[in-house]
Amino acid sequence: MIYEITGDSDVLKDFFIRERTSGYLCLTEDMPEKEARLRMALSTAGMFGTKPIRLSGFDKWKREERSSVETLIPAIDENIDLYIEGKLSTKIQVQRVSFNLPRPWEEEKWRSHVMKIAGLAKIRISKEAVAALIERIGRKEYRILRELEKLSTLSRDIDAKTVEEFVDIDTDIEVESLAYSFLNNDKGFLSSAKRSMIPFTYFSSVLLKIILDLGTIIEVRRGSAGVSWSEIKEISAYAGISSARVARLVGYSFSNTREDREDLSQKFTSEELRILVVILQELDDSIKKGQTTQELAFFNLVGDSLKRKVTLM
Repeated sequence: MIYEITGDSDVLKDFFIRERTSGYLCLTEDMPEKEARLRMALSTAGMFGTKPIRLSGFDKWKREERSSVETLIPAIDENIDLYIEGKLSTKIQVQRVSFNLPRPWEEEKWRSHVMKIAGLAKIRISKEAVAALIERIGRKEYRILRELEKLSTLSRDIDAKTVEEFVDIDTDIEVESLAYSFLNNDKGFLSSAKRSMIPFTYFSSVLLKIILDLGTIIEVRRGSAGVSWSEIKEISAYAGISSARVARLVGYSFSNTREDREDLSQKFTSEELRILVVILQELDDSIKKGQTTQELAFFNLVGDSLKRKVTLM
């Protein structure tokens, strides 16, 4: 059987193949002489057995390599399983399957996706535990699978308490959450920064990128009324910022989210953002020169931004 496997869920692709074979020959996009290797595998199948073949990253192969594979397909022995990760010509008769990831903002679909991964791995996990897992490590498929496998050695039934006790919060998620906490003037920002032990220089680089994206959105956004999803997609395409990031910064809340977001593009002016960039640069320089510490820089950021905001007023 020949399978055309498409979509961006690599974990589900792996499970699909794993359910059908315990071993296979894998040809990847970075291998030399892929066509010759494939021909050799097909020609020797009768002598050494019909071992399945996986063509990984097929969409990234050179055009002539893909065309060569397509010309070989009609002559392939029906007892050989060929798994092609990429699109073939629609004229070729193959079994077509697709495995797609939910969109970043589709929280309910992501919870269902994790439940599906757990089921395929024969791991039992509660819905509350799934929500806690996503909250702590984000939407990285293989990281999710590895954590599920790790937790399953501790308990046959994974609950939220187990997740909270044994899964560390992903640093990327933690630092971005901290950056939004600062921009939203959350009262717990400094205590959160102290608990996280995130270096100020790392925090600063993440916050700076958010500020630059926010400044771009302020420049291209039309009016002050609520932003529609179609306008978010327009801003995303024009500015080169992901639609999920644009939605987050303009306070757009999807129907299936519980988070109440503030419209940061209405909260700040371009001048206020420019001043924040200057403050971050000054604090980074102070750290490099030994004039302040990573810990004190967070306090100085809050104090300096408040002082300069009063000056603007």
